Amino acid sequence: MAKRVKLLDVAKAAGVSQGTASNAFGKPDLVRAEVRERIFAAAKELGYRGPHVMARMLRTGKAGALGVVFPDNLEYAFTDPVAIELLRGIGRECAQQGVNVMIISAENQQQAIAAVNNAAVDAFLVHCYSDNNDIIAAIQRRNQPLISIDTDIEGAAGTVALNDFAAGQNAAQHLLDCGARKFAILSLQATEHDHFGPVTAGRLGAASHRVVRERLGGYYAALKQVGIAPTDIVHVECDNQSDHSAKMTAELLARHPEIDGILAMSDVIAIGAIDAARAVGRKVPDDLKVIGIDGIAAGERTDPPLTTMYQDTVEKGRLAAEMALSDGSGKTITLETSLLVRGSSKVS
Repeated sequence: MAKRVKLLDVAKAAGVSQGTASNAFGKPDLVRAEVRERIFAAAKELGYRGPHVMARMLRTGKAGALGVVFPDNLEYAFTDPVAIELLRGIGRECAQQGVNVMIISAENQQQAIAAVNNAAVDAFLVHCYSDNNDIIAAIQRRNQPLISIDTDIEGAAGTVALNDFAAGQNAAQHLLDCGARKFAILSLQATEHDHFGPVTAGRLGAASHRVVRERLGGYYAALKQVGIAPTDIVHVECDNQSDHSAKMTAELLARHPEIDGILAMSDVIAIGAIDAARAVGRKVPDDLKVIGIDGIAAGERTDPPLTTMYQDTVEKGRLAAEMALSDGSGKTITLETSLLVRGSSKVS
């Protein structure tokens, strides 16, 4: 086996110190252009593969990267509008501070644990994931900062979360103000275990996802004020995909034609609900009012445009990355939503 070429070998060949050679690769602005070129030429001639990540971590104590853990597959991170905005915010702060981002999918638990164990990162951001699982335990064994985003993780170094209770409460209150009285809730998944369609109070009560628990609580609080109990509401659990929520909504409206208000836990779900209503001949907002939560750009293009509780997801991601890269710990940042009224609801 050929001997691995070390940075010291490159430095000697280029006639510079090992520190200068290291800066050429890690902090090139500190090295004159002609010296950098001499170092790179020597590295190419010797077959140097570049700085060893783990060696750099041992020397500096920093990997220069953040790990972002999503509960879904990697495709979701690049296609879901909220995930994209969150990553935009994380990327914005990382670019500002000169660090990189590693995305880890938690869809396959064993692969995710292996990725966590081998990740050359300085901290982890965990998005919308419960704390009762082996992946979180693997992260915590790393003894590095863990920042929870829209989830509750015991022992997290910090948390950035939406005020989901207020978002749900204000969404339900708006539809009440618009005259709706027969409600259906199109819920995100309540637990890690897939279940789609009508759901029981028991499953909702056992919800492991903070977002679902808090938004449900907010909906219930507003509706209780006018005498509408949880048992008076039709609950349907949806995959966070518009085509799936459209199918669920079509079935819902066939079984319960009396429904005149739909509380969707995400804009993606709400968009599917509007599409289904149009397909089955229900007029939005005249006899069916729909509101989502998120404020994604696609909501402006529905027919009619979607009323929603807007959140600044980019800023959420930026704040989480900033917290992960700071020396502070134990901090919680709670972000508020704002009502964005469009054509899918109107005051009677």
